[in-house]
Amino acid sequence: MNLNKILNRLLLILILPIFLISCNSNENKLESIKEKGEITLGTSADYPPYEFPFIDKNGNEQIVGFDIEIAKEIAKDLGVELVIKNLDFSGLLDALNSNNVDFILSGISPTEERRQSIDFSEIYYTAQHVILTLNNNIKSINDLNNLTVGVQLGSIQDRLAHEYLKNSEIKTLLRIPELVLELLSKKVDAILMEMPVALQYQKKNPELIVINDKILNNEVAGSAVGIKKGQEDLLSEINKTISRLIKEGKINEFFNESIKISEKLNK
Repeated sequence: MNLNKILNRLLLILILPIFLISCNSNENKLESIKEKGEITLGTSADYPPYEFPFIDKNGNEQIVGFDIEIAKEIAKDLGVELVIKNLDFSGLLDALNSNNVDFILSGISPTEERRQSIDFSEIYYTAQHVILTLNNNIKSINDLNNLTVGVQLGSIQDRLAHEYLKNSEIKTLLRIPELVLELLSKKVDAILMEMPVALQYQKKNPELIVINDKILNNEVAGSAVGIKKGQEDLLSEINKTISRLIKEGKINEFFNESIKISEKLNK
């Protein structure tokens, strides 16, 4: 037997167990979650009304919001407890693929780029992209050329800004509240974000202007649940829950309730 054949066999011996363990882990994910009795959600709680921190009447901080209610329903249908991990948005996909979380909800759009690394559920909600600014002269995305525009790192707005605003300075930050502070202090001229989120920040800061732009709205992709690739059983169960929630009208109910809660924070 020549040296190349020996090396190839050794390589196969080393790689095959790892491959089998990986496949087995993916196939048994749903079973593992049920045996453990809990499912771990990854989210970035800086995005009202999707997910945000809230202090209850007992002074305890908890993460609440539209996505959180959907996650609770997924856990309930699986018969397990929900555990929430609050992470930076840009780190959610890595957390999912490294098994630090079991699924992710954070107003995530299933772009083609993201589909290359994770799987997505059915769309559960679709919102429009808008411009948030203090400048009355800004009427559309075309008026942002040569200005400084803020976006959340890793978001779909991050991609849109780099695609449409070639002559602008794009400022990326980890969290939305940081971006809004940059806007209020006039360190950026505008922010790109989803309409429901922009409206919540406008209610808290009435001087802010929300601009609905046709070009941005051509890019509407909706929000979906993210799951690690190869976990078809878990994905199927999540889609069942989403289908039920849509059929029962719960999606809109959760959204409206989350807006009411976030409005309390603005008073």
